[in-house]
Amino acid sequence: MHRTSLTRFLVLLGTTAILLGCTAAASNPTPTPTKTPMAAAEAPPTATPIPVVLEPTSTPIPDVPPTPTPRPENIGPYTGLPSQFPELLTRRPVMICVNNDAVGRSAHYGLIYADIVYEYIVDGFAGTRITALYQSQNPDRVGPVRSARLPNLWMTYSYDGVLACSGGSDEIRYLLKNEVGFPYLDADIDDPSQNRYFSNIGTAYQTRMQASPDGVRRWLSDNNLVKEWDRPGFEFSDTPPDIHASETTNIQIAYPGGNQVEWRYDAAQNGYVRYQGGQPHVDDASGQPIVAQNVIVVVAEHTLTDIVEDSLGARSVDIQLYGFGDFRIFRDGRVYAGTWRADPENPPRWFGQGEAIVGLKPGQSWVQVVRQLSEVRY
Repeated sequence: MHRTSLTRFLVLLGTTAILLGCTAAASNPTPTPTKTPMAAAEAPPTATPIPVVLEPTSTPIPDVPPTPTPRPENIGPYTGLPSQFPELLTRRPVMICVNNDAVGRSAHYGLIYADIVYEYIVDGFAGTRITALYQSQNPDRVGPVRSARLPNLWMTYSYDGVLACSGGSDEIRYLLKNEVGFPYLDADIDDPSQNRYFSNIGTAYQTRMQASPDGVRRWLSDNNLVKEWDRPGFEFSDTPPDIHASETTNIQIAYPGGNQVEWRYDAAQNGYVRYQGGQPHVDDASGQPIVAQNVIVVVAEHTLTDIVEDSLGARSVDIQLYGFGDFRIFRDGRVYAGTWRADPENPPRWFGQGEAIVGLKPGQSWVQVVRQLSEVRY
């Protein structure tokens, strides 16, 4: 998509969201059954909330160095590791929305197989949600699946992925089904019985719905949406970069709603062990706590919008994941500071001192999106 038409398209998204926000306020629509009832926490001190406008940042983005040397065909672009499924590395990444409240976390399955996992604030700054990206690995299921949120628009564009969720607010679903330029598989609309592209385990709405990368790809094929994929990958290095800010073995992130995250470096496990809400974050696929090779803290602008996400009135949080901002990358017990940059045609790139790319450790990366660095201790 050309830059001019892309800008015009993003303005259209913002205009549509504003109009739908007004309509939603007037008609008081019935919330989607798959949403998690969650009390809307009071937002932090901020200016009067404004409707979301998905426009590119007005701040000039620094020039970006050329794309690095092409990677080998069997190496995952976002893991730096050989893949058992090299044919999938030229197909759209599958991005699945996952519940992350306390009940949802107790039933997490398949996050350990994701190439990248994003965690971000939702629902009036009341909690967090997860979106996991699958490309180099192909688990049989991922769950529990929940509804889409505004940050999914930004991240799915950057990776040129396909998004799979279970519903969302009327405004978000309208944008995803009618205005965006990437495929969106909605369980409520595209598989209402949840037995073709999705599946169910039990009956509890917070934990029952499951997805799989193969199910999402089957939907793409059934709807003639399969395409050759080619986006820049991350850069990786087996050894830590020489220049680093300091050594650190513990990371604490003050997310709202009792969702505080902690990562503890364990050299014996070759990564950072994840805790959330004071408990080890266990993935049922392994029965063990999640271990990530890279923890990437991304600072991005957060805006409270007029879009209502649930029957309790929690409002949508827009997070600007285009443009640039601060980051802290943690790998091998070290922390690196720098600036991330991303746009609709490029996933994030991690620029450190002297505009040098900070190489990630081969393996899984968790991207922790925060409002400001003061929310992070290490």
